Amino acid sequence: MRAKKGKLVVSEEYWRAKIWGLLHDPVLKALHNNSGRGKNSFWQELEVMKPWVEKGWNPEESSGKALKHIKLADYIASASDRGAIGSVSASINYGQGNNSEQGLEIFHLLSGAKRNFKIKQHSQMLAANRKNYLEFKEQKLLEAIPAEVRTDLKGVFWWLWRCLPAATCQEFDDESLMLMPAETRLPDSSIWSHASITAALAGALAGYDLTMAEIEHWPANKTLSHPYLASFTFTPVQELIKASRKMRDFWAGSWLLHYLSAKVCWEVSKKYGPDCFLYPSLYQQPLIDHWLLQEFSKFDQWIKQPDTNQLLTAGFPNVLVLVLPKDKVKAAMQMAKQTLLEEWARIGHLVFEELQTKRHWMPDLAADSKTWQGWLESQWQFYWTALPIGKEDKSLKNAAIPKERETEFLEWQNAQNQAYITNQKNNLFQDEEIDFLREAYQQRWENQKRKFSVNVGSWWAAIFDANRYALAAVKNARNWELSTAFGPRSTISGIGPVVHPGGDWITERETKKYWQHHAGLFDGREQLNATETVKRVLEKVLDKLLDIKNEDAIAASYPDLTAGVAGYLKVHEKDINHELRFEDACQAIIAKNPWAKGVIQEMKNKWGIPWIDKENLPQRFHPRLLNAGWLVEDAETPELAKLQENLKTANEQNQEVIRREISALKKTYRQDIQKIIDRFYPGNNPADWYVLAAGDGDSMSEWLQGKKLEKYGDYIPSQLSVNLDSFQKFLEVKKRMGPSTHNALSRALLDFSNQLVPYLTQQRYAGRLIYAGGDDVLAYTNLWEWDNWLWDIRQCFRGDKD
Repeated sequence: MRAKKGKLVVSEEYWRAKIWGLLHDPVLKALHNNSGRGKNSFWQELEVMKPWVEKGWNPEESSGKALKHIKLADYIASASDRGAIGSVSASINYGQGNNSEQGLEIFHLLSGAKRNFKIKQHSQMLAANRKNYLEFKEQKLLEAIPAEVRTDLKGVFWWLWRCLPAATCQEFDDESLMLMPAETRLPDSSIWSHASITAALAGALAGYDLTMAEIEHWPANKTLSHPYLASFTFTPVQELIKASRKMRDFWAGSWLLHYLSAKVCWEVSKKYGPDCFLYPSLYQQPLIDHWLLQEFSKFDQWIKQPDTNQLLTAGFPNVLVLVLPKDKVKAAMQMAKQTLLEEWARIGHLVFEELQTKRHWMPDLAADSKTWQGWLESQWQFYWTALPIGKEDKSLKNAAIPKERETEFLEWQNAQNQAYITNQKNNLFQDEEIDFLREAYQQRWENQKRKFSVNVGSWWAAIFDANRYALAAVKNARNWELSTAFGPRSTISGIGPVVHPGGDWITERETKKYWQHHAGLFDGREQLNATETVKRVLEKVLDKLLDIKNEDAIAASYPDLTAGVAGYLKVHEKDINHELRFEDACQAIIAKNPWAKGVIQEMKNKWGIPWIDKENLPQRFHPRLLNAGWLVEDAETPELAKLQENLKTANEQNQEVIRREISALKKTYRQDIQKIIDRFYPGNNPADWYVLAAGDGDSMSEWLQGKKLEKYGDYIPSQLSVNLDSFQKFLEVKKRMGPSTHNALSRALLDFSNQLVPYLTQQRYAGRLIYAGGDDVLAYTNLWEWDNWLWDIRQCFRGDKD
């Protein structure tokens, strides 16, 4: 570690290894032919990589122990994804034979569906000297790095990881370059996914505290860094979400979990790199982009500032999976835990300040009260586990492939199988694969005098699965219990003490008095614990939490339960009579009950449905007007105000009389409003109906294990010709899930949840997305559209035609 301006800074060599990992292949590798495909990208021209360049260090060529170890990152990342394909000498080029129509055959990483990948500048590139043309393009990408970060190791890495893909698409004016495959002979995952996981593995193999002296001469008594796969999670989840009385609470529970998980990812990624996260993928995550732009404002040319709607839609899971150096696993897990606790405490402080300073709620409540801070501090439980990527006492690779070295090879292979695979029928390698490996090995040696090795990347799916089971075992062995609650419990969940400033043995009658003060947030009857109170008030502190100034957008961050009316109006959009009837009904209610206008103004006239809230223009009316019960619940009239004021000073006997008077007055309001509603909607009030839909993808664990993948032959381009007898049998072997494919799957799930689900839910249909993360979806929709919406979500997830 080296000091810089009074600060401890991380090992620079750790970040240099990761930069090499990102740029170990040409950025445009898939477009090159054999004349340019085998080179590195422009890492040697970067200012921050000068110390390696001046020493002549390159993991691709070095015989030094540390750099040779880092080079394994590329092999491990490739191993399982490409299977034995990486051992063959045959190649596939973009635009084979300068074909004016054909680019590259690429395949969906799961289904094997095929498409022709052809860039916009196809003809222009083929007409030029391809190598010179692509090297010129890469030089322009190098020059695009902002001058402000060129001497900042972390800044350069973040730009390469997050902005380089976007810059490449901009340079070619072609978004399809996001699909450029890493391997043209097995083109099922992108160069970006491969580069990201290679960078993560390179950092883990380098070690966080690697020094230049160690690269120059590795100490004889020191062990090389070993990569680990770690999982971190926190609970409770379902309990936090379902303890909700209002839609606002339901949304807030989902969003809080999302925000806390995102904050953990952000802080850990600042220290160890965003590439470390295998799941969730941090690429194009709205909150991560939001914080990244605050850190590096010059990145705004490639990163669009997420809008408020994106920032307030939940999507992060509560399980995080990442690749780390062995000696930093414990520190990273502790950092994750500490970050979550500190951010949770910050949210609690903001809510407490809002209630006490602005709303004068429970002025005698102390910030360190047992029912406030005491409960919030006991909210979360944490679990983590980590496993080595490859058995630690064995080499990460093995080249004893020839038949005459079978004993040596089997000893290494069996050690890996025993470490990670419980069912022997799933042991590696299958006969068809090992036969192909041996024949390809022999051909390479005869033709090129080059050997070939296999490595622990082939066990990736098994390592991931073993890690998942280990985390489940840790959770099942937990002994955590909620802290004891003295006095009255929450009226919503029955869990935890209601917030109050009194002593432990306070009575329910006493806590009722404290909760009679509405503070514009509570109804005077409910009594909440501290966590539920944080959820209720969250909306009021989002501006401080995320530096969002748009109050209208915050007010529209969750739907009102009456907002199903939006679907009714959208379905009948072509018949103006439906809209006119809705407006006439609302106008009639306000004319008879002027106080109702104040209720919907408090809601900022936002429905919480993006389709109807578009352009952020206030709506004339709110569907809450068509629900007499909920409308009256928020009523503030002079008559009610007088009775509620009298209630505060009345004795116990008179309090009961006044409560009955309040109840009778509200009943009169409700009946008057209901008569108006029945006049306009005598049969079916559209505000009475809404649909909450929750779903997840089937058998995702089997996809992650690779059990549902097709055979290798379904992912191989038709042009690939391999003159080996064992090749056809190998093509019948089921493809395995490897690290790059896994990373690409994580990205695909991110695109589904961040791009496609919001579009379908909030633009094509009049709904509101509450949570979308990976294969999980929770959304508010309406009676008129829910079945079509659900079908489209299903088709989209399956990748079927629209």
